[in-house]
Amino acid sequence: MYTQHTPLLERTLEVILKTKTKERDQYYPLIESNPRDRPQDVIIFFVGGATYEEAKLVAQMNSTWQGVRFLLGGTTVHNSQSFLRELATTMSRLR
Repeated sequence: MYTQHTPLLERTLEVILKTKTKERDQYYPLIESNPRDRPQDVIIFFVGGATYEEAKLVAQMNSTWQGVRFLLGGTTVHNSQSFLRELATTMSRLR
């Protein structure tokens, strides 16, 4: 049976778009924006890599939120095998 997973990125982007300016800017400062406006361009960059699921979410957000553009970048794009390999390498370094 499949489980429904929502990437943490979705909640993070919703905070950026829906939270009041003062609360939002404490964690996600905006550059050159009117305090009453929501951001027009949101750049997301994952050091360590993004996943295809996160890329799909960003594509959906781009089609849903009119007037806001999301750009996803990262050091790599992970699939399940590359993610587990990276995790194993990191764990072996910690030992």
